[in-house]
Amino acid sequence: MKKHILNTLAVSAMLVLSASSYAQSSISGYFVEGYNQRYQLNPAFAPERPAYVELPGLSNIQFNGEGSVGMSHFIFESKSKPGMLTTFMSSDIDAKDFLDALPDAAQFNVDVNMDILGFGFGSKNWFTTINVKLRNSEKVSLPKDLFSFMKSSFSQGDYLIKDINVTSITYVEYSVAHSHKIGDHLTIGGALKFLEGGAYASLNIDEIDASLGANEWLVKSNGTMNLAVPGMEYKVNDENVFDGFKDKYDFKMPSSYGFAVDLGAEYDFKDIVDGLKISAAITDIGFINWGETTTFATDNQEYVRFDGFENYDVMAKDKDKDTQLEDIGNKYKDMIKLYRQGEPENKSVTLDATFRTGAEYEMPFADWLSFGEVMTLRTGLVPYFESRTSICMSPSEWFDVTGNIGLSTMGNSMGLLLNLHPRGFNFFFAVDRIAAEFNPQFIPMKDFGLSFSLGMNLAFGDKR
Repeated sequence: MKKHILNTLAVSAMLVLSASSYAQSSISGYFVEGYNQRYQLNPAFAPERPAYVELPGLSNIQFNGEGSVGMSHFIFESKSKPGMLTTFMSSDIDAKDFLDALPDAAQFNVDVNMDILGFGFGSKNWFTTINVKLRNSEKVSLPKDLFSFMKSSFSQGDYLIKDINVTSITYVEYSVAHSHKIGDHLTIGGALKFLEGGAYASLNIDEIDASLGANEWLVKSNGTMNLAVPGMEYKVNDENVFDGFKDKYDFKMPSSYGFAVDLGAEYDFKDIVDGLKISAAITDIGFINWGETTTFATDNQEYVRFDGFENYDVMAKDKDKDTQLEDIGNKYKDMIKLYRQGEPENKSVTLDATFRTGAEYEMPFADWLSFGEVMTLRTGLVPYFESRTSICMSPSEWFDVTGNIGLSTMGNSMGLLLNLHPRGFNFFFAVDRIAAEFNPQFIPMKDFGLSFSLGMNLAFGDKR
């Protein structure tokens, strides 16, 4: 949610400069009973021991980043000057080759979540958990038509670019979750969450209508930007058009609050098919009412004269590369004018809900071995679907390991979770996805996925 991201379509520069699933806990642990944090995936699940305490800031740290493109899609070796780098805007680079290599939308998702503190307690048939969690999510979706428009530069014609979306949200979640067993087969669960908003920003450009005349572009845009960043002041020019952020920042207490609920259930079919369990959950059904939200919007009837993009050519040094990419962002800033709309006001924003359904079958010849399938669907501007197949092994009462394969709208992945849970503590390390190729500056070169989590908790008592 830095200036570089929010400066309207300067996101085009950010797209190439940085790697920008929305998860609460490792999906690899969905079927691992000794994994304490799995109640965050389905509130019907409960820890195996009657009490546990989270170590502040260390109990569950998760990072998830994925993207459908990387630097190699936009930066190339110059054909006219071998050994030198150039951008996709250079005349050296064939437009068809460049566009054919791009997906329909360049998408980036980054989530960072951390349990701040928490504890849980229960008995044989029920369990209650209290948790405080910091959550952050960044999403970017840029259509291929946007880059086609840039590459065409001064080629005459008409262009219609739709659905440019950038969203950033940070908030603290205070939750109370309860799992309860009903009879010998059914377990239900739910969580009530109070949310305290930290910062929110969204840029949604519904469409850009561009037409090239004899010497210049005429561009008409339709879009809005909403900003709720306590203590941050925005700059506007003489026309009341958004012009970035002021350097001054005054901390203010949050004025944004909301609520959410999780619901889940698990059913054991042991009387019909011994070893089979079916589960389902929906999490993050809720909203945050963002106080003092400033709205900027385009004048949908206004045609802006635009002098086009330069032929951004060879980049001799990284400094030159950064300058060129920043200039591309500034071009968009001049092309799409976002006017301030009145005074700040409250704005309610719905969270992206996540649906999960799973099935696990324990082998009749080995109760330490099971297979599971979990499907995940997340709503939002960029919907996400994943199907993940797992094999879970518990060779001892205090050690679990699971390996899995996932197929999703962001590509394929492999995952692994190691879970140690003897009496007294629980330690886990999970990798849900690792498929990435980075340059020395740790910028992804191609489509990528990197998701991992780790944590340690204290656990007490005999197994429930």
